[in-house]
Amino acid sequence: MGREIESIVNILTYYKSLGFNELPAKFIESFLRARKQSYLSLQGATTPVKSRSSIQSAGSMNLKDEIYIEAELEKIKEEVGKCTKCQLSKSRTNPVFGEGNIKARLMFIGEAPGVDEDRQGSPFVGEAGKLLTSLIQKMGFKREEVYITNTVKCHPPNNRDPLEEEVSSCFEYLKKEIEIISPKVIMTLGKVATYVLMGMKGKIKELAISKIRGKVFSYNSIPVVPTFHPAYLLRDRKDKWLTWEDAQEALKYIKNHS
Repeated sequence: MGREIESIVNILTYYKSLGFNELPAKFIESFLRARKQSYLSLQGATTPVKSRSSIQSAGSMNLKDEIYIEAELEKIKEEVGKCTKCQLSKSRTNPVFGEGNIKARLMFIGEAPGVDEDRQGSPFVGEAGKLLTSLIQKMGFKREEVYITNTVKCHPPNNRDPLEEEVSSCFEYLKKEIEIISPKVIMTLGKVATYVLMGMKGKIKELAISKIRGKVFSYNSIPVVPTFHPAYLLRDRKDKWLTWEDAQEALKYIKNHS
């Protein structure tokens, strides 16, 4: 019963955000039946996360799919909130999970939350976030139309780069986010996010984003366009035009899949 109640709460919360005050009981019943048969085992069995592309195989995403995706993301967010896999959990103020459109064609992956993000619990809300928002708008999107997340979900002390073990501890969360959102293209912001999706091991310090950017690679058949982290561009604005070149490359992939 506990899982059924949780499912109903998820549905009502979603509809409330849309402005509805009532929901037909028959819809709840049919949703729970479909959830039990196709998505989750109400008996507690573990099922793999399905990507949005697999959910949409029968056509465009419908309301039931959206509710499922929202619930899956919320479940991972709760896991992040309780996570103590690495030492960053001891010093964080707030874990920072991804935010944005669950139908996003474009996904941005940064390195780790900064001080402002740690305080507010949202990704890219500081000065670097303002620069990223500006880039998103220049690309023809609103911030709420894309999906933004980080490789590591907790703020490293003194804004240092995440350590290898911290990156490894958080990778499963990022992997699930990508599977669920299933964007048409990913832009990695900085060397850490690029390093992770390239599948490199033990070479974070050796990777130079200046040598990687401009080269598109693939992660689980999704094109990945590496570029500079906005925090770097705040220090060295002369490379902003290179970031715009990378953004243009990402837009090509989106256009080809529109």
